[in-house]
Amino acid sequence: MTKRVLICGAGIGGLTAGLRLRRLGWDVRLFEREPEIRTAGAGLNLWPNGVRILRELGVGEEFASISTSLSRYRTFSSTGEVLDVRDVRTWSAQFGGVLAGVYRRDLNRMLADALGRERIHLEHALVGVEESAGGVTCRFSNGQVVHGDLLIGADGIHSVVRRSLFGEREFSSDGLVRWRGLFDLADTDIDPMAEAEVWGPDGHFGYLPMGKGRAYWFAAGEGIVDDVEEFFARFGAWEGSPVPGLLRATDRPTIIRNALHDFVEPLEKWCSARIALLGDAAHPMLPGLAQGANQALADVSALGRALASGNDVPAALAAYQEERIPAVAPVVRLSRSLFDFESENHDSSVGSGNPLFARYERYVEGVH
Repeated sequence: MTKRVLICGAGIGGLTAGLRLRRLGWDVRLFEREPEIRTAGAGLNLWPNGVRILRELGVGEEFASISTSLSRYRTFSSTGEVLDVRDVRTWSAQFGGVLAGVYRRDLNRMLADALGRERIHLEHALVGVEESAGGVTCRFSNGQVVHGDLLIGADGIHSVVRRSLFGEREFSSDGLVRWRGLFDLADTDIDPMAEAEVWGPDGHFGYLPMGKGRAYWFAAGEGIVDDVEEFFARFGAWEGSPVPGLLRATDRPTIIRNALHDFVEPLEKWCSARIALLGDAAHPMLPGLAQGANQALADVSALGRALASGNDVPAALAAYQEERIPAVAPVVRLSRSLFDFESENHDSSVGSGNPLFARYERYVEGVH
């Protein structure tokens, strides 16, 4: 008899988990609380570890058609000095994937089409979970009750699935925020094949193309900047760098501001016998290594291998968390490092280059 998996959350982790398990022969039912596929955010930065998993899932060509494969990664000071230029064209051969930028909505549409939209049930807000030796039952606010052999919680940082397993968690309270916005490459003179970061003494600003002539930027700084005009005044003063020009080219209605959080203490377990967490539901992280979506994809890859091993569901989930919890821990920890603005800016300014590459190669790719 075909096993059924229930997945809560139609973000990148949930959609790719559904795609992976469908290709293993599972009956996939994916539930999303919103009335449309999750599209929060602007652009998305996928590194080789995430791109190669999309290739493993059989959607590599489709992803290439909606994204930009980048050739260079530039690092500037806030006064415009070039601190580092990294040629990343070799990464495809070295790591099995490219450095890419993509519009989040385009990626989610592509994944939903690959999974099959008939498997996606919108406006299903999870309100209760019951687990037994033989399966799991989900209850939704619209009155629907659905049974399955496995439940995957891919429902984000405020996961209802996680709360049903482990109760409330304490989040960091640093007051960190990130601003993002969209612009057209044609309105700027930046390198259309490069991702870049700009380092200042009290903040950072990054940008990258994401396909179809569009690009996005992201920024954060010391202190809570609540007002968009205050934000523009702070970063618009970085004369000599590309930042003031990008802000002038920004489509103002696209600007969003998000609070940033991770756990005060990481989860010791992600799974029970029939329920598994992945992505932000399991390990929310700050965006310092640009690994949030990439690590969710790594979770999906590991979970798929475990379930394909022939072991029963409880044994497979135990193997999954045993592999992934220690692997993601240093990535979560180092993702905070970007927000030590003074230290990171000093490392770059003294000729150490952008520390992001060494951290990625060592803690994500295992290159020592």
